Amino acid sequence: MILPHTFDEKNHVYQVPGHFVLSTSDIISLNGLSDYGAIPKATLDHASWRGTQLHKAIQFFEEDAEAPEMPEEVEPYFRGYLKFKIDYDFEPIGALEKQIVYVHSGTEQPVGCTIDLRGLVKGHPYILDAKTTAPWPVDSQCKDKKRKCLAWRLQVASYSEATDVDMEWLLRASNAVPDCTGKVGKGIVQVTKDGNYEFHDFSRAVDDDLLWDGAVRLAMAKLANGYQLERR
Repeated sequence: MILPHTFDEKNHVYQVPGHFVLSTSDIISLNGLSDYGAIPKATLDHASWRGTQLHKAIQFFEEDAEAPEMPEEVEPYFRGYLKFKIDYDFEPIGALEKQIVYVHSGTEQPVGCTIDLRGLVKGHPYILDAKTTAPWPVDSQCKDKKRKCLAWRLQVASYSEATDVDMEWLLRASNAVPDCTGKVGKGIVQVTKDGNYEFHDFSRAVDDDLLWDGAVRLAMAKLANGYQLERR
């Protein structure tokens, strides 16, 4: 079920009359998967600004089919996105930066999210998010990479549950690929300052729906037992 809502952009709070809404990032934070306490606030704020500017540039480009104006710092990250788009034949479907508040199945907890990119990846429907981060070492066992990918898996698992009840988008996707079978794919496009990207495809992570359900339940339990969200 999708709930009508308003959005407090300054505080990043989804608001539904008569309901307490948890954002996807709230739930990930309450599960201890976004601990940035050792990073200076100014650095975090700048990284958030950079990501927002990239998302705006992508949205403008995809919706207006023109080269967007953007800060010079963001340009190489945007080039990384364009490389991904070409390499994977990415074609957006529907509105970008789509805000949804859905009711999580099993707990009835309203959850808010903003889905950045949905469309076709090599002809198959996908839910995506673009991230501006530094590249990781080549070592596939890099702990920072594995930890970050777990948080990203939960993020797109939330987006996947929201998409499951977004009938308008599902109809568009089915019209675009009438003979498509299987669940909508999900992944992260990690673009870097050298103009490249890494595509993290989480479509084969079969337990992510269960992980997301557990994350929502743990977040609710922590709030019910004295834990608080910093910005509220």
